[in-house]
Amino acid sequence: MKSTIHCCALTPLHLAVAFAMSGMPALVFGQSDENVTVARNVYTVPAGALNDMLLKVARQSGRTISFDPALVYNYRGSAVNGNMTVEQATAACLQGTDLVLDVTENGTLTVTRSAEPLVVGPTTIVGNDAQLPEISVRGGSLSDDELYYNPSNSSTVSRTDTPLKETAQSVEVISAKALKDRQATDLADALKSSAGVQQTPSATGGSSFTIRGFSVQQTSTNGIPNPGVNSIPVQGIERVEVVKGPDSIMSGSSTPGGTINMVRKAPVTEELRAVSVEVARYGELKEGLDLGGALNEDRSLSYRLNMSNMKSDKSAPDFDGERETYVAPALTWQNDGRRLTVGAESSNTRTAAPRSTIVMGGKLQKLPSERLFPRDNGFQNTSKTGYYEFSQELLGGWSFNSKATYVDGTENLKVWQNVEVEPDGSVGFASPYAARIDTKSWSMQNDVRGKVNTGFITHKLLLGVDYQHIDSTEDDLNVIDSAGAYPQVNIYDPHSIDLLPGIGSPNYRWNKSRVQQRGLILQDQLEIGDRTHVLLAAKKAEWISDVQVYAEDGTSIARAGDESEKWVPNYGISFDVTPQMTIYANLLHGFSGTSSLNSATGEPLKPLTSKSKEAGVKFNLLNDSLTLTYAYFELEEDNVPVEDPFTRQPIGSQSRSSKGYDLNLAGEILPGWNVQGSYTHVKFEEPAQLDGNPPLFSGEPEQSINVWTSYELQEGMYKGLGAGVGVDAFSGTTGSTSYESYAVPGGASTDISLFYHAQDYSLTLGVKNVFGRTLYNSWSTGAFVPLREERNARLTFTYNF
Repeated sequence: MKSTIHCCALTPLHLAVAFAMSGMPALVFGQSDENVTVARNVYTVPAGALNDMLLKVARQSGRTISFDPALVYNYRGSAVNGNMTVEQATAACLQGTDLVLDVTENGTLTVTRSAEPLVVGPTTIVGNDAQLPEISVRGGSLSDDELYYNPSNSSTVSRTDTPLKETAQSVEVISAKALKDRQATDLADALKSSAGVQQTPSATGGSSFTIRGFSVQQTSTNGIPNPGVNSIPVQGIERVEVVKGPDSIMSGSSTPGGTINMVRKAPVTEELRAVSVEVARYGELKEGLDLGGALNEDRSLSYRLNMSNMKSDKSAPDFDGERETYVAPALTWQNDGRRLTVGAESSNTRTAAPRSTIVMGGKLQKLPSERLFPRDNGFQNTSKTGYYEFSQELLGGWSFNSKATYVDGTENLKVWQNVEVEPDGSVGFASPYAARIDTKSWSMQNDVRGKVNTGFITHKLLLGVDYQHIDSTEDDLNVIDSAGAYPQVNIYDPHSIDLLPGIGSPNYRWNKSRVQQRGLILQDQLEIGDRTHVLLAAKKAEWISDVQVYAEDGTSIARAGDESEKWVPNYGISFDVTPQMTIYANLLHGFSGTSSLNSATGEPLKPLTSKSKEAGVKFNLLNDSLTLTYAYFELEEDNVPVEDPFTRQPIGSQSRSSKGYDLNLAGEILPGWNVQGSYTHVKFEEPAQLDGNPPLFSGEPEQSINVWTSYELQEGMYKGLGAGVGVDAFSGTTGSTSYESYAVPGGASTDISLFYHAQDYSLTLGVKNVFGRTLYNSWSTGAFVPLREERNARLTFTYNF
C-alpha cells in the first residue's frame, strides 16, 4: 500500500496529468528545485470523455501522474483553451468533479475520489512556486503504447530515450494498441501495418522480410540483435519498431533497408490482471494470461508474467494443426538510481507448411487445394531465452547501462520439395528435406552515457561496447534412397500428395558455424539551441566467422572463414521549423561480413557494405494527436554475391541500389477516430543475372500501401462500440526461376473489425481478407510460390479482473 501524506482538493499546486508518457514500467524520480520556473503551454482540448482529456493534456505537457482509468471512465470534462500551466489545464478539465489528489512520501501523485464534488477554477502559478516532480508511471496499467497509434519516443534507435520527432530517421512504430486492434497473431501479421516491409513465407519454415527492397538479416529484441530473423510470440510484444536505413549502431548486421525491433512487455508497478480467449477458423483456440504489479509496499520490486497457449485442429488449407505455448516471467528491482530487470522466455511452436502453388509454362497455376506438401509436413521450433537489463546512475547525470541476452533454440524441419513437375501435374522429381538446426547465441551491450552542457550546445554522449557470439549446427537427412520420380503423385489431386513416403529424421552432420560480432560505439547527440538536433556516431565493427561443411561419412569437405573490420559512421540532423514541423536528413552506413568463398578463386568474398541517404519532414498535428512523416531515400549495397548460373556457387560480387519515398501517418484524427497508414514507392537498379534472367529485385513490388482506421463511440448508451477497416495493397511484380520469369499480379486484401470496449472487458470480431481474394508472393523457384493469407475470422475476448 502507498503511504499517504495528505489528501487535498485539486488545487493548482497539486494537480498533474494522469498518463504514462513512456513505456518504462516503474517510477523515475526527478529532483525538486524551488527555483524552477513552471512551464506554460497553449492547450486546446475539446470537451469530452475525462479520461481522454487528461491524456491529451499529459501528452502536450510532458508531465505525468498515476490514475485508474476506471475511476474517470464515466466522467465528462470541460473544454480547455489558453496559455497556462499543466496544473491549470488539469484543474479546468476536472472542474465540478468529486476527485482529490493523494500525494505520497516519494512524490507520487494519484487521483482518487472525494466525499463531495469540488468546483476548482484555473489560477496562476508563479515562477517561484515548487514544481511537481517528474514522474513516469503506468497509470492504471496503461502505457503510451496501449493508448495510441503514435507513441512519441523510442529508446532503441540511438539507445537513448529520444523523441521520434527529433530523430533524424524514419521510424515506424506499431504500438500495442495497433497490435490489439488489428488482432495480430505473429510478427509477420503485425508488419502488415508497414507498407515498406514485405514478408514472404519460406518453403523451409518461417518468413523472410525486406525493407525498401533489401532483405533483413537480423531482427532485434529490446535493441539486442537476435541470432537471425527471430521473433517472440505476439503475446509478449509491447510494440514493433521498423527502423528505416542501415542502423549499425542499434543492430549487428544491418542491410540498407533497415531493422525490425521488438519491445518486450515489461514489469509494471500498477496492478495488471488480464485473461484473453481467442477463437478462429480451423478449430483454433488460444488462451492468454497477463499479470503484473508491485510486490512490496514501496513498489521497488515489480513483476510481469505472460503466458499463452494456442492449438488448432488443422491449418490452411488442410494441413495438420498448429500449436504454440509461451511463458515469460520477468522481475524489476529499482532503488536509489539503480534499476535491474531479469527475465526468461520459453516457447514451443509447431507450424504447418505454407499454402502455395507452382509456375508452369510461365504462368501461376490454380491448384484445387493450394497444397504442395503432405498434410503432416511442417516445422517445429523451441526456444529458451534468459536476459537482463541494468542501469546505474552515476555522478553528474551520467549513467552506466548494461543488457545481455542468451538464446538456445532448436528448429526441426520436415517437408517434401517438388523439384520437377511434369506438364500433366505428376511429380517428375521430388526430394524429402529433414533438418535439425541448433543455435546458441550470446549478445551483450554495455555503455556509459551522460550529458555535457557547453554554452548553448548540449551534448548527449555515449561510449559503448557490443558483443555477439552465435554457434550453430545443422544435421540433415541422407535422401539418396528416397529422392526420385513419383508419377502416382499429382499436384492437381490433393489426396495423391499424401502418398509421398514419410520423412525420416536427420542422420548426419551437414555443417557447423561460428559467428562473432564486436563493436566499439562513439556517439554524440547535440542539441544546438532549442531547435537543432545533430547525431554524430561511429562504430568500429568487427566480424569473425567460420563455417565447416561435412560429408555424410563425417569427413570435412569444405571450410570457409572471414575476419574483417571497418569503421562505420552515421550522421543525422533535424531542425524544428515550428513546434509542429521538423525537417531532417541523414547519411547512414552498414557493414556485414560473409563466410562465402569465391568458387573461381578460392578467396573469401568481400564484406557487404551499404549506404543510405535520406531526407524528410515530420509533422505533429492536432496537438500531437496525429503524426505524419515523409521520407525520400537512396540506398546502395556493394559486394553482393553473384552466382554461377549452372553451379549456383558464388563467383564474384556486384552492387545494387534502390531509391524512392515513403509516407507514414498514425494517430487520432478526432476523439475515438484512429488511423494508421503507410505508402512506399521504390525503384530498383540492379544488373541482370548472369543467366539473363531478371534481377533479384524483380520480386519486390514498386508500390505498396496499407491503411487501417477505426472509430469508437465516446459517449451515450453505446459508448465503447466501434468498427475498423483496413486495406493492404501492392503492385504487380516479376518472379524468376533458374530458367524463366513469370508475372505476379498485384492485388489488395481488405480486413474489417467490430468491437466493444467496456470498463473491464473487450470483445473483438475481425475478418482478414474479407473478400477471399487469392493473392501471391514471388519466390526464386517456380516449383514453390507462396500465397498470401486467405479469408479468416477471429473472435477475441479480454477480461481485466
